[in-house]
Formats: sequence, C-alpha cells, structure tokens
Amino acid sequence: MKAPFLTGLTTATALTVILATSGIANAGTLIRTASYIPTGDETDVPPSYAINNYGRTAITDSPLSIEKFNPILGILKSVKIGFTGQIAGDGQLINRDAGAPKTITGAFSGNVTLKLPDSTPLFDKNPGQALIFPNVPRNQPVIFEGLTAGDSGENTYTDSAFLAQFIGVGNLNFLFSAQGTSQFTGPSNLTTIIDTYAKSSVTVTYEYDTPDQPPTKVPEPAVTLGLGLVAGLGLLSQKKKILKKI
Repeated sequence: MKAPFLTGLTTATALTVILATSGIANAGTLIRTASYIPTGDETDVPPSYAINNYGRTAITDSPLSIEKFNPILGILKSVKIGFTGQIAGDGQLINRDAGAPKTITGAFSGNVTLKLPDSTPLFDKNPGQALIFPNVPRNQPVIFEGLTAGDSGENTYTDSAFLAQFIGVGNLNFLFSAQGTSQFTGPSNLTTIIDTYAKSSVTVTYEYDTPDQPPTKVPEPAVTLGLGLVAGLGLLSQKKKILKKI
C-alpha cells in the first residue's frame, strides 16, 4: 500500500526539476562585411588594378554600407569594427640635374581613413613602402610599377550612445577616403609621375544577448507535496476498489 504513494510523490518531484531548468539566456554573434567599390573617375585604373577593386585617388567619402543590428534579435552588447586599407601604384622618376648621376630616395605612400556617417573618425592609416634608386643618370627615367602597401586596425565599442547608431532596420554607411602622399628627393631637378590607387574593407561584429524566456512557474513546496499526496491517495483508492470487487 505504500508503493502507490511513493510513486505519486516521485512523479511530482521529477516535474519540479524539469520546470526549474527553464529560462536560460543565450548570446549571439553576427558578422557583416563591406568592400570599397570605385565609381566615376575612380574607375580610371589599369586592368591589373581594376580586377582587384582598386580605385584611383583621391577618393573622398566613398560609402561602405553595413546592415544595422535588428533589435528583434536581442540586446546589442558590443560592436567590433575592423578596417583594412591598401594602396598600390606605378611611377616614373627622372633626374634632370647636370653632372654626375644622383641617388633618388623616398617613399611610395598614401593615407587611408574611415569615418562614421557623421564624420566621426575611426581609423587613420598611412601605408607605405620605402624606395631607393642609386646612381640615376641624367634624363634616364626610372620606372617602377606594381607597388603595394597596406595597414589595418580593429576597435571594440560598448558605449550605449555609440551602439545606438548601429541599431535599427536598414544600413549604416561608413565613409572611406584615400589619397597619395608619396615623396621623393635627391636631385635638385627631379621630375616625378606617381599614380596611386587604393581600396578598403570593413568588418563589423555584433555581440548580443537574446531575450530571456520567462521561466515556467515552479510550484511551491506545499503544493508539490499536495500533488504527491493526491496522486498517492488516488492510486490507493483505486486499489481498494479492485480488492472489493475481488
């Protein structure tokens, strides 16, 4: 006669354990990327650069469009922004000094920047490559091509005011700019012809928490015990009825 009572109580206890495990929070990650796309005069580049999405400088506030974080997904906790800027180019140097050959030194370089839509600066990079050309005779062009240089950076933001501009439906447009800054010295009479091209990409990582599911109400101890007693008494009553019939 004790077994039915214990069975009913055990069933109620197991139910309590299952209910108590609900209401667990989850975290999520979303990654969005965008790359620079040349437009207008920026597309005037040699085929070998065009195929790699380089644009002719100067580039001013070219948009890199990233999808915003949809708040229906949860609560945005942080935004990590990664930026890569690259330059490439060709050039020609001519020593026009009279007299002995001269050494020409300098750097093939550029400036690449990324800003928010309101022009708040995020990254300001200066990729470059040092060059030296010794013993350059008068009026004999020094030609170089296929030069490349790059730089990158990454920052994480958690300030709520900063995060707010990334929340919503639609896109956020970063602003990419680039210009050539190459300089060469040596002869007092020096002719330089430098073509500088640039490209960039941005990666945005959203870290967020999903909304907690409301936990299922767990019965009070007294109620749980009552459920067990009711179940046990019900089984006991059923057994008595069976015995009477016999």
